[in-house]
Amino acid sequence: MLSVDSLTSDYLHLAHRPDLATLVVRWLRAVSFAELQEGLRAAREMSYKHGTARWLVDARRRTELDAASSGWVATTLLPAVATESAPAVLHVAYLLSPARTDVLQQDPGMRTITSTAQSHPAYQLQLFLDEGEAVSWLMG
Repeated sequence: MLSVDSLTSDYLHLAHRPDLATLVVRWLRAVSFAELQEGLRAAREMSYKHGTARWLVDARRRTELDAASSGWVATTLLPAVATESAPAVLHVAYLLSPARTDVLQQDPGMRTITSTAQSHPAYQLQLFLDEGEAVSWLMG
């Protein structure tokens, strides 16, 4: 049986899945920017510890998305993780609810940062509504 390294708080569940060579980041509720940063620092440490360059980020339970925090993730955190993951290419699959997808399409700031994240040269990022499709893309 493979051992799963995990960490759970009231707002985040992190798990390294050795069978998929994937870090699973599941937000359990809406979070403040400080919680987002703290949670993703923990994810970064777990990713580095296991040499994992595939992240499944489940943001379906986060009820608020904003361009400032998303911009920090896209332009600061993920490029740093990508550098640490080299020579492997960091792949990030974002799992979103339909309501969050609507926000990404309607809010100009979120549209801009989503475009930036999806075209960033340091990592690969895709958005998904279905977890199976997200995992398939990560394994691709």
